[in-house]
Amino acid sequence: MSKLILILAAFIGLAALAPADALAARDRQRSACERDSHKFCAAEEPNAIAVEKCLREHIDELSKACKRQFRARSR
Repeated sequence: MSKLILILAAFIGLAALAPADALAARDRQRSACERDSHKFCAAEEPNAIAVEKCLREHIDELSKACKRQFRARSR
């Protein structure tokens, strides 16, 4: 019984980490792409989905840091 509780606790702990990783990735992308967002997609702000679509349309013009974030997310 205690082994089952330990396994469940580990599973819950791992599940709790996933949202934190997603938030960290979003924050890295926001930080890397903030200037590009203002430069190319100011008309789309504050709609995050529209801004991301706009940035993808300008992918060849983005800063290296911002491009890296998009490439990392598509893996």
